[in-house]
Amino acid sequence: MIISRLVNGVRVFRCGTEVEGRVLYWTHFYQHRDIVFDCGCPNIAGEVANALKNVKAVLVTHYHEDHVGAAPALKARGARVLASEKTIPLLKTPPQIPQYRRVVWGQPELVEAEPLDKFMSLGGVDVEVIETPGHTFDHISFLADGFLFSGDLAISDRQVVWMREEEVNETIKSLENTLKKDFEVAFGGPGPMSRREVEAYLSYLKSLKEHVEEMHGEGLSVEEIVERIFPNPPQVALIMEFVSGKEWARENMVKSILGIPRTT
Repeated sequence: MIISRLVNGVRVFRCGTEVEGRVLYWTHFYQHRDIVFDCGCPNIAGEVANALKNVKAVLVTHYHEDHVGAAPALKARGARVLASEKTIPLLKTPPQIPQYRRVVWGQPELVEAEPLDKFMSLGGVDVEVIETPGHTFDHISFLADGFLFSGDLAISDRQVVWMREEEVNETIKSLENTLKKDFEVAFGGPGPMSRREVEAYLSYLKSLKEHVEEMHGEGLSVEEIVERIFPNPPQVALIMEFVSGKEWARENMVKSILGIPRTT
């Protein structure tokens, strides 16, 4: 399913896999003039491609399937696909993802992408690439016409679970660096966010880091820290931990901050 609307002249697409009349999980991608920033999930790649018109280029923030799903279909229709040097090998040889993610998003198909330059002009739009690792090692964001296209750099100051591969300390640094740039709206996977909301997310992560390090210094275990910080997690968080085998989990944030390896 795809729903679209305009925000500050940017076409916002909200999309996800529909099962029995219900979308399992929403994500967002965007079209600004002739450029698409991320492109939804593989399960609805055809629908995404049909919804987009006059696309000259697809710019990818990171390799996750809910951000690259329609890249092969859009390239087949003549669009350029551009990504960072770190992302390109993962687009050419996509990793096999867990079953639950194949249901929610779909297994991505391979696509050959071109490398991005730090500064580019595409379709009359000047684009700056900003390295923003943390959510993934290859994550980048884009600054174009005063808008930030941020992928999964900023989520929400109510976030409760994190992916196993996330590096929260890196995300904090990336947010600090990005907030030095001039923008008022961030267009990311969770949806459009104001600059103030991005700042609030950074404050939230820094507060979590401070509390985690303080409790660790007091001798508390990871499990005890998790229970102290999130004593009453929402049901959806517990379901995500169970279904994903803790690929998404509260403890991933704690371990990441403390530099503890996260294993399957």
